[in-house]
Amino acid sequence: MRLSRRELMAASLMLACVPRPEHQVPSVVRAVAPGAWLEKWLAAFNDARASTYADFVRAHMPTLVPYLDDDLGLREATGGFTLLRHEETAPGQITAWVRDRNWDRFSRVVLSIGDGRIDDLSFQGAPPPGDFAIRRLGEHEALTLLHQRLREEATAGRFSGAVLVAKDGIVLFREAYGATPATRFCIGSMGKMFTAVAVLQLVQDGRLGLTDTLASLLPAYPDTALARQVTVQHLLTHTGGTGDFFGADYDAHAAQLRTPSDFIRHFGAREVAFPPGSRWGYSNFGFILLGAIVEQVSGLGWDVYLERNVFRTAGMSSTSPVASAGNTAVPCTGATQPGLKPLPFYVGLPAGGGYSTLDDLHRFGTVLSETRLLDARHLELLTTANVQAGNSQWSLGLRVAVRNGEAYYGHGGSAPGVNADFAIYPRSGYEVIVLANRGHPHALNVADFIGARLPLADR
Repeated sequence: MRLSRRELMAASLMLACVPRPEHQVPSVVRAVAPGAWLEKWLAAFNDARASTYADFVRAHMPTLVPYLDDDLGLREATGGFTLLRHEETAPGQITAWVRDRNWDRFSRVVLSIGDGRIDDLSFQGAPPPGDFAIRRLGEHEALTLLHQRLREEATAGRFSGAVLVAKDGIVLFREAYGATPATRFCIGSMGKMFTAVAVLQLVQDGRLGLTDTLASLLPAYPDTALARQVTVQHLLTHTGGTGDFFGADYDAHAAQLRTPSDFIRHFGAREVAFPPGSRWGYSNFGFILLGAIVEQVSGLGWDVYLERNVFRTAGMSSTSPVASAGNTAVPCTGATQPGLKPLPFYVGLPAGGGYSTLDDLHRFGTVLSETRLLDARHLELLTTANVQAGNSQWSLGLRVAVRNGEAYYGHGGSAPGVNADFAIYPRSGYEVIVLANRGHPHALNVADFIGARLPLADR
């Protein structure tokens, strides 16, 4: 699943910068200090006219023009930023801690300053300040506030998608804006959940071991240190050092990269990015490898295995790797003010990018909790944190984090024109699903908003 550069940075991934074009800048411009560049950038980002920011990027951030639509979408979703503090974190680099004007989200914005311009920019998630608090509400009050907020955002053109809230399997809230509750949305990396379940099913059946290496499972894999050292558990927890595949090389060969075997032929000779097990590093390529393992062990294509052993069991009749005519939301990038831009449909991989609906994802959460996909022991492996991952943790396949004091597990998904969030709060029994055909953080904002306001566990 292709992720935008902004979402890759938010997930602690690294993607090569666009090559710098030749650009002559008068020497007087080079004297601008990082703090002054931050002030100029923030003023343009917060300007009421989208054209102001677009003009600023073209004039002062030319290497980042390819990401302008992503930035415009983020700008619209956040409503702009309120600056909390900033500091120079490296020579020629300034980091600002900011809060969304429209939502509760906090971020770090990192600017890298070159010769008279901004060479790089990243938006990274940040925890709220210690003194920040959101009041928990009663269930009815929280859902009423969610309904009002979504109507406001949709009316203003800032949200297009679908939202479901359930408790103990009972649906409490199910609404769509610019779509229907049955519309299929691209779910991005949320599809990794299904791959993780497939792998743990094979472990549960004794056909696969968590400590098995790539070399032992994929005989045709190139004989590299990566193959000899990386295990199934490393891949599930993103601790294998397997890295990513997006970048210029992928772009040049994307048409030929359709199956896990295609990816292995093209990228399999790589070495590990860091010693397996030494740290966490989100890896799309790692989940491509898990898809190849599912195929090797089961004798079925990864998508066929998922259809037979996950989707069919859960009654997920509207979930698949590909879009379908008529009932699939078209991904859109950019912002409403200058005009949204439709994008081609993505094609699913074991790393994500497939399509699903509110109801199908709710069915998945239900059968998962009922131990119909995995037994209790392997469900615990799927949902219990065991690796530190930035501001959250990771289990054998899922993100495990906390919203306003309440722990949840699940997965998100992001790409240009795609944002999705799936969260289960095991103590309170709530489940929140948000799907959007706009980029990060359109769905995440909604998921954070309601997740921080629903009542705490009463059990």
